Amino acid sequence: MKNALASVLVTSAITFSASAQEAFLAPLVEQSVLLDVAASDYLVVVGERGHILTSNNGVDFTQSAVPTQSTLTATAAVGDRVWAVGHDATILHSADRGQSWQTQMQEPDLERPFLDIVFWDQAHGIAIGAYGLFYRTLDGGVNWRAERHATLLDPMDQEYLEQIREEDEAFYQQELDSILPHLNRVTRAGEKLYLAGEAGLLAVSEDQGRSWVRFDVDYTGSFFDVQPLDENTILAVGLRGNMFVRREQGDWEYVNTCSDSTLNSVLPLQSEVIAMGNNGIIIHAQRPLPVSEPDPYASSVTCEPPAGITMEQISDKAAILNAVQFDGKVIAVTANGIKQLNKE
Repeated sequence: MKNALASVLVTSAITFSASAQEAFLAPLVEQSVLLDVAASDYLVVVGERGHILTSNNGVDFTQSAVPTQSTLTATAAVGDRVWAVGHDATILHSADRGQSWQTQMQEPDLERPFLDIVFWDQAHGIAIGAYGLFYRTLDGGVNWRAERHATLLDPMDQEYLEQIREEDEAFYQQELDSILPHLNRVTRAGEKLYLAGEAGLLAVSEDQGRSWVRFDVDYTGSFFDVQPLDENTILAVGLRGNMFVRREQGDWEYVNTCSDSTLNSVLPLQSEVIAMGNNGIIIHAQRPLPVSEPDPYASSVTCEPPAGITMEQISDKAAILNAVQFDGKVIAVTANGIKQLNKE
């Protein structure tokens, strides 16, 4: 999911479960709410009501039969094997490039959706989600085991929990489970992982997510994506058009987009970076990204974007949730289906 649409869909995940039904094969599925896309030498797209589509050319898409109607929020592909995650703590698996699917996990009683998934190879992967949901597999999803990571919390919350732990381990575990933030996006860069989440959460792991170091960012809103642009540059985006960049292991610096539309996803391209968001907004940012001091009282109406920052809006103004490069094109998924975006 990895976007502001998550706030609405998380609520629906708690109040409605469609896990026992097969996804409806919809004639207009390519225009439905689609939330994530993964690219290998083929494409896999997932979305609401258990919709999954595949394509070999980025033009013609085929809907797959899927054993759930739970909204699917994210997908990952390694070779011919594909995983999809979503509401009702659902994890699906395909061994044939998304043509057929089986359920590996489904726990509606958890009342927590998965929001992202990443694999290093066909055996080792993690799935993350709302309220600190974090599961790991070492056997391709035959078994998934829960983990909880207190180091993803704000330092003050960590201190509070450690005080509790000294007195009552059981209460510590209960409190930890209740205050962990939503984990919206996990991005792999070799063995390193970057994580974006609720309440200003940006974190890095250098041991495949077994331990985490939280970044210090002067921002307390939600982040929905974090992407390394090169070995020395990391970019994060989130609520109300907020964009922050970290260079050469320095401080996180504010990038003024002159937009208050929530940014859901980042796609690094050869000559620029694009950030996509609600209301069909696309921010084009040339590198090196210009930085400035954040102004909480600034108006986007009178804002003049700095040199190197431009903005456009797709015609139907549908929220853009994610995008990938495929066969020379930028293929995006939106609240109104699949679209091809222009590159500058």
